[in-house]
Amino acid sequence: MVNKFCQIVFAVFLLLGNVVSGQQIINDSIRAQLEIGIKGFQERFHAPSVVLAIVHKDNIIFSWASGYTDLENKTPATIDSKYQIQSVSKLFTAIATMQLLEKGVIGLDDDIRKYVPEFTGINRGGRPSGTTFLELSTHTSGLPRNSQADIDFAKNVDLWMLTRNDSISLRAATKEDFLKSLRTVSREYPEYEFLPPDTRQYSNMGYALLGLALERAAKKDFQQLVVEAICRPLKLSNTGYGTISSKENKIAQGYYYQSDAEKFVKTPNFYANAIAPAGGMYSTARDLARFISAQFSNTIGMLSANSVRRMQTFGIGWQRSYPFVKHEGAMVGFRTEVVLHPKLEVGWVILTNTTDFDFSRFNEYVSRLVLPIFADKPVTDPGQFVGTYRLEGGGESIQIYLKDGKLYSTYLEQILQPEPLSFSGNNALKSKGLNGHDVNYNFLSDGNSKIIILNLNQLMWVKE
Repeated sequence: MVNKFCQIVFAVFLLLGNVVSGQQIINDSIRAQLEIGIKGFQERFHAPSVVLAIVHKDNIIFSWASGYTDLENKTPATIDSKYQIQSVSKLFTAIATMQLLEKGVIGLDDDIRKYVPEFTGINRGGRPSGTTFLELSTHTSGLPRNSQADIDFAKNVDLWMLTRNDSISLRAATKEDFLKSLRTVSREYPEYEFLPPDTRQYSNMGYALLGLALERAAKKDFQQLVVEAICRPLKLSNTGYGTISSKENKIAQGYYYQSDAEKFVKTPNFYANAIAPAGGMYSTARDLARFISAQFSNTIGMLSANSVRRMQTFGIGWQRSYPFVKHEGAMVGFRTEVVLHPKLEVGWVILTNTTDFDFSRFNEYVSRLVLPIFADKPVTDPGQFVGTYRLEGGGESIQIYLKDGKLYSTYLEQILQPEPLSFSGNNALKSKGLNGHDVNYNFLSDGNSKIIILNLNQLMWVKE
């Protein structure tokens, strides 16, 4: 089901008339509206700080940082401030998966038990069952959201939310305890359960298991693997594993807004431990902007363009929300989101150090202002449709021509008579037919308002 965010974007595209070239820098009016919107959302959701970077292809076209990463020390947020990115870490784990796939180290259909024999993968019938790299990376394994080894972690989250006890820390299970839990864990959902489009049985445990399998398959510490194979090639110098701030590596302090007392409360330290592949990284808006740009490049070094597209298309790491792919990270004290529009090569990252923030409304706001700048310009010049269209792989052709300022087609002209074509939508023409049956022409452009292909009668015709 298309969500409200996507419906609004579709409406923007349908209403577009005279769009601006994608190379134009965001103008002062849009910039001012973005700044007003960020301030409004920051105030509405009580965020001590908000950092936003918007990217088009290889360029940051807008950035904004407001507030403080540390309220007590009045440390101002900047585009280079480090934040916990939580589940956005899964994107790096997914990329590492595809890298090892490209190298032939693993296969997406490989049984994870080949590398993690501690995992039995018991199905709902009580029998051991295999689970693949593809199932884990796309959240289709049916595994629970979290391992039973994380019971203390889950309890402490609730305890802190209930009591605000300063002595509580949030510690996910150690690798040792996580491995022990794999002997008894079973699927929460059946294999290959039929679900609505883009619905996933989201599993932090699944990504922790995935990271463990990748570590063993590569015969290298998982965190070292990601840093060496992804962060360094992309020059993400302020990205890595860690959730606790130190003198050498300052990470934003997380906060919870206590509405009844109208004050900010510091949130507990979070230790990712075994679930680091699912949510143990930190990064900056500048680094994540570079990461976004890498998804649009054909020579990004870390992955082939084909693998990048496969990740986006099949939801490997990414959450699909057409025409976007995205991923959100959330923990007590932090909210992060990365959003991509692959076709327009536009994306943005939002970093906050607050517990609650409505990204859907924020995304709608950014989309309304930014996407029309880069949307494909509809072809309005009738002359662009004129030409010879030859059936792909066949000998037939048709002509579309201008006469007295109107477009005509030679397709079935002996039956339809010389009736002019009419516009029926963006890059679409229609010939009034007979007996209630019209003939529809749908054209594809190359992104520069040049018609290159005609879809007619479910066949492809190429413009000569």
